[in-house]
Amino acid sequence: MKKFSILLEWIRPAAIGLVYFLAEYLGTDAIGKFHILGPLIVMVMSGTVAFESLFMGAVASEKIGYTPNRAYQVQSALNNLATAFTALLVFVLDWGRYADATVVTVMLLFFILSASNHTVTAIKEHNMKPVNLMRPIMTLVLIGVLLPPMIAALQQ
Repeated sequence: MKKFSILLEWIRPAAIGLVYFLAEYLGTDAIGKFHILGPLIVMVMSGTVAFESLFMGAVASEKIGYTPNRAYQVQSALNNLATAFTALLVFVLDWGRYADATVVTVMLLFFILSASNHTVTAIKEHNMKPVNLMRPIMTLVLIGVLLPPMIAALQQ
């Protein structure tokens, strides 16, 4: 389980790269590209976080440097799972660019707040685990990948 949990840290960016390629290849305009990019990245990110928290709780906590709290982990995982399922509905039912933007905004806000929490634990509690330190950086990458296409889709 520990190796798979660490592997997820590499699967996420690889999947984001694949989704970005698919969006560029299959999307015909800014709205079409963002419709692929936004909801699919939300499914990847929120879905893998939910999976990891639900099925690898203690390992996931250890990897980040947090004390396991199963009740809270399950609650947070279910929130991420709900976000991933919503992104799936938005994508499959093609609810439009505003629904795409909404589900992406919710995910980004969650990760921005979560990254803030990781930063605080790094500073206050000296939690210098590499995964804990990477969360804020990966959040900035997510913002950089998603925000420009979202703005372009909303301006069309």
